[in-house]
Amino acid sequence: MIDFAKKVTPPTCFTCSMRRKTSGFSLLEMMLSLAILGMSLAILAQIAGTGTDAAREARDLSQARLIASSKMSEILVSASTGISPAGAPAMPVESMDSAATTQFQVQVDVVPAPMDGMLAIRVGVEALDPDGGPPLATYALTRWMIDPLLGLKELAEEEAALREEAANADSAAIE
Repeated sequence: MIDFAKKVTPPTCFTCSMRRKTSGFSLLEMMLSLAILGMSLAILAQIAGTGTDAAREARDLSQARLIASSKMSEILVSASTGISPAGAPAMPVESMDSAATTQFQVQVDVVPAPMDGMLAIRVGVEALDPDGGPPLATYALTRWMIDPLLGLKELAEEEAALREEAANADSAAIE
């Protein structure tokens, strides 16, 4: 016969008794979670640093483009008035942004283009590294234009020859 008055206890297992005894995290679990947190923070810091560097490089490249465009416009306006463009060595130039701390230098190269009567004008701008390293950003703008002096030498020679002929004709008529 079954005695119903007797209290039935569930069987105890090892894991059940361990759960009752431990109520917190172990040292190993804490160290593992701190290691994962530290690696995650290190990766996020590296990503933030890369983003900051990319933003600085984009700002400097944008400024270099504006400076090159402005210098090229100056050269083309001067050439339209008949002044032949001339090369210039690298020289410092002011940034277009008054709040910018980056120093820029501009260089102008003027060479004959592969096509006769044309000049190739190259304006190069560099954002200088304050620590003396490689440039932070580099931008070059190249335009071809008709040589303002094209034909002026020949025209001057023809005028001199015509004057000489006219002078010879006048002196022959006087004699």
